[in-house]
Amino acid sequence: MRELEESDVRFFSIFLRFWLPVLAYITLIFGVSSISDIPGPAHLKHLDKMAHLVEYGILGLLVGRSFRHSGPRFLRNFWFGFAIIAAMAVGFCDEWYQSTVPGRDRSVFDFLSDVVGATFGQLALFLWESKWTRKKNEENSSR
Repeated sequence: MRELEESDVRFFSIFLRFWLPVLAYITLIFGVSSISDIPGPAHLKHLDKMAHLVEYGILGLLVGRSFRHSGPRFLRNFWFGFAIIAAMAVGFCDEWYQSTVPGRDRSVFDFLSDVVGATFGQLALFLWESKWTRKKNEENSSR
């Protein structure tokens, strides 16, 4: 019985550390998508595409981090691809949802911005963790 309790604590800890931020951020994305007629500056024509890049870059980073550090080995080994697919699914659902909100519409270009942003988020995570791993290895080898 003790092992079950420890595994439950470990599962809950992994959920809080890796998956709760993903779920909270997806909730935020859909919350913003629920707002009708979001005004934007008229002089910046493609500001919404930049917003999608940043928004989904953060999502890609969060989802990539979750797949990379939790779950079965298969997901951890192929985290990059699974994270992009997951972010694409959220982007697709977000665009579809926006089409049901008065004053909003769906756009293939917004979806493409979502995919590119998620990919950049993955690349940022990969580069950051590669640098961190190299630095850690250098410190260990100098001891």
